[in-house]
Amino acid sequence: MRPYKDVKLKDIANALGVSVVSVSNALRGKRGVSDELRKKVCEEAKRLGLDLTVYERQIGEKSETVEHKSTLSIAVIVSQRYISIGTSFYWQMYQKTAYIAAGRGCITTLEIADDEHEAVAPLIIRQQEVDGVIVIGPMREPFLKSLLNAAACPVVFMDQQIGYGKNSAVLSGNYYGMYRSTYELVLAGHKEIGFVGTLARSGNIIDRYYGYKKCMRENGLKVLKQWVLSDRKGKNEIPGIKLPEHLPSAFACSSDYAAAILYDALKERAVRVPEDISIVGYDDYLIGHELSGKLTTYRVDLERMAKCAVKLVLREIQDPMTSGVIYEVDSDVIKRESVRRIV
Repeated sequence: MRPYKDVKLKDIANALGVSVVSVSNALRGKRGVSDELRKKVCEEAKRLGLDLTVYERQIGEKSETVEHKSTLSIAVIVSQRYISIGTSFYWQMYQKTAYIAAGRGCITTLEIADDEHEAVAPLIIRQQEVDGVIVIGPMREPFLKSLLNAAACPVVFMDQQIGYGKNSAVLSGNYYGMYRSTYELVLAGHKEIGFVGTLARSGNIIDRYYGYKKCMRENGLKVLKQWVLSDRKGKNEIPGIKLPEHLPSAFACSSDYAAAILYDALKERAVRVPEDISIVGYDDYLIGHELSGKLTTYRVDLERMAKCAVKLVLREIQDPMTSGVIYEVDSDVIKRESVRRIV
């Protein structure tokens, strides 16, 4: 028999071909694990020599002090970089998620990641006080890895896909959404079309860039490096665009926010939209800007994304083996007045 201190939950998970989360839930008496699997986990743990007294004590204390919890608790995590109450795309996404979760009888707790450079998961995750986690928007690597290591429950991502682990994600139609938005410019007769978006910022922007690129090449148009512009400056991602001397007739922007930054830069140069340059965006979310309500853009269906994310996390709470699914939620291009026909 192996010494207690050498036995890890990963050993049990590998022996049974299940996830570490499933093993942890089984030993702690948490929901989302069948009685059959719980029995197998306990038997394998004893065979390997794991001291089960700690887990048995936790289960005993829980049953003595707390009634069986029928309401599921979901932590929703958003970066401080993206959230601004009332005027943020991700704030709206959180509100939709909280509303959908409440309709399914769940309680949501908003956790704002203040410093993603620190590899410290939120306390509510480390103390295993929630049944599931939904992460909204891109997160920096140190924080993300700490979160995944600390979570003993399903973690579902919204508007972000990670390249490691087996976590489900709900995305908007980044690739084809940007393709379709760009195609509105092609249909209007534009042949010189630039792109605005900071490629290093997130995988979503990269996917949208390639959607733009696919549309350009399929229509026999060239993608010129000098017309692929970043909308952020420096590590602090300060909004700003450095315009080239010679401009194309149109720009496809990776977000409506990027389109607004471009609009302001063009206005400073006395370039008019759409009379001089046409613009399309992505999101259909722009508040308090001169371009608001005028921008042709691909609409992100926040409600459908929220419904999908809540459905996934609830399913994985019941059956952790269903994790690892990637959903793309398609939508429509909203046509407005920021595109001028030149044919």
